[in-house]
Order: sequence, then structure tokens, then C-alpha cells
Amino acid sequence: MGQATQGTYQAGLSAAEVANLAGDNPIIKLSSNENPFGPSPKAIAAAQETLAQVNSYPERDDAKIREALAAFHGNGLSEENFFSANSGVETLALIEEALINPKERAIICPPCFGAYRSSLGNRDALIDAVPLKGDHYEVDVEGILSAVTEDTRLVYLCNPNNPTGTFFGQDILDAVLDGLPDHVTLIYDEVYYQFATEFDLPDAQKHVRDGRNIVIVHSFSKAYGLAGMRIGYGIGPADIIKKIRGKKRSFHVNSVSMAAALAAINDEEHLSQTVSNNTLERVRVSQGLKQLGLKVAPSQSNFVMFQCPYDLSAKELTTKLVAVGVMVRPAFDLTTHIRATIGKPDENARMLAALSDILK
Repeated sequence: MGQATQGTYQAGLSAAEVANLAGDNPIIKLSSNENPFGPSPKAIAAAQETLAQVNSYPERDDAKIREALAAFHGNGLSEENFFSANSGVETLALIEEALINPKERAIICPPCFGAYRSSLGNRDALIDAVPLKGDHYEVDVEGILSAVTEDTRLVYLCNPNNPTGTFFGQDILDAVLDGLPDHVTLIYDEVYYQFATEFDLPDAQKHVRDGRNIVIVHSFSKAYGLAGMRIGYGIGPADIIKKIRGKKRSFHVNSVSMAAALAAINDEEHLSQTVSNNTLERVRVSQGLKQLGLKVAPSQSNFVMFQCPYDLSAKELTTKLVAVGVMVRPAFDLTTHIRATIGKPDENARMLAALSDILK
């Protein structure tokens, strides 16, 4: 994507690409749900060490990382329950390549991660939308089950949800999965699960152990701070995972990314720092937004979503904020809502101050 032109702001751009819009203001990036502390020092060291061997191809198979993930998660899972991919988005793409054909149907629940639509579109799949309900963006279980047809192959649920930050418990997951017929697989996207510190998310892995039609999606981009390394993975019953792994390329994850990921999952101190900051600052940011008179969705993620004031659109408000060096992004599917990443305390304070000035 090219650099932004003067006066416009597009979601998904890097800080460098919007520098011309911010004047002399230093830019803080709260638009992509990245880790404000960066990657684990152990991951950096492992990546640097591996760089000396990048003249050689990585291992053709991803057995090493699958073994490490099985050991990390435990829960009675084995390496046969895992597959790795070049990002969370490619994790979705591999699932789709294995489990849905062109003109077959998938159910999504907007507002939701925009990659669901684009990835399914690339497969020429047909999409049925069952929107989330009410101010708390609750899953419409009956609506999902009613939308299933004989041509439906996939249902997507994200928990905590992107872009709303909202969340649901075991009862919802069980109700959806129990109601789906055997020809439908649930894609359960929980890439933000580490940030749910004030609510018990469902135990989706028990359904994997039971051999149910479910694939769980995880990523190293968020809590582990490896967004630039592009590495994600999926968890599911061995028979489904075998089909998905059959679609991957040889050398599909580079050696530097694999080394960084293997080191990152063993750095508990870095993860704890990341999650602790997020828990404290999420409360402070949510309260600060409410004190400004803004409507804030409940969040258990590393971002919060709020409704724009007055008659401002999300595009207008993001443009006003980037002009003073604060990058946020319009929420997927919602034209009057903003998704703002939880950053470090000083970054969050600056965002709140900028919003306060705009509202005046």
C-alpha cells in the first residue's frame, strides 16, 4: 500500500505512511493491536542467532513448533492437534482451503474481523451474515443455527471479538457447537485470549479432545509482539488438522519466525508485563472515555471500542486524531465506532487528551 496522500487517512497504514498527516507531532500507533512493549528479549535473541543461518532453508516440516505448542498448552493435546502458518490470516486461509469449496457457504457474525470476508471471497465462498445483538454485541445463537443450510461448511466466532472487544462464556460456545450439524466446522478465533483477565473464556480445547468439528485460531502477533514475524497456528482434532496440514507449502514458515516464536512462548516475564499493563490500562482508558461522554463497549481484549461523538463518522474522527499524531482505526463494519489499542500509560493518556481537545 502506498503512502497516504495529504489530508487522508486509511486504516491499516504504518506510522511511516501517515507521517505527513501528523505535521510535527510524534506518532503513537494505537490502530493495529500491537504489543506496545515489542517482542520478548528472548525472541529477539533467538531471531538474531538464527539470522546467521538464513542462507540455509528452514526445516521442511513444522514438527518442532508443533511439539513445543503441544507441550505449552498441555491439556491432553499432542503435536497432531496443531498446525502452524505464516500469520493468523494464513491460518484462516489454510482452514478454508481444506474445508470449504467455491460456492459453498460460511456464516460470519459482524461486526467482525475483516479478513473473514476477504479470505472467503478469495475462495469464492458465499457468506451469510448473522449480526451480533444489542449494545453488548452478543452472539445470536438461534440466528446462527437457523442460517445453517446443507451447503454451509464453516461458522466463524471470535472471542474476545475483534473489533468490539466483547466476549462470551462456555454456554454460548457449547450451544453453537452442539447445534451445528456434522457437515459444519466452527472456526473459533481466540487470538486475543491472553488478555481476558477478568472473565473466564470457554475451554474450547476440551471440544478438540472430544473430536468435535472445531478449529481454534491463535497468533503470535498480539500478546507475543511478533506481528512483523507473521506466524500463527491452529488447534483442532487430529483428523481435521491432517487435512489442513496437507494444504501447506514446504518451508511455509521461515526459520527466523519459528525461532522467535519458540523463544517467545517460554518468556513468561514478558507476557506477564504485557498482560498486566493491558489489564490496568484497559480499565483506565475505558473510564477515561466514559468521562468524556463516550459510549464504550465492554472489552476483554487489548483494545477498546467506542462510539464517535456528535455526528462525527469514524473516518472523520480518525483523521482528526492522526492530525495530532494519534493513530486509531475505524471499527470493522461500523461507520461510527473507533477501535483503539491499549498502549503504554503515556500513550493512552495522550490519546485521551487528544480526544478531549477534539470534543471541546
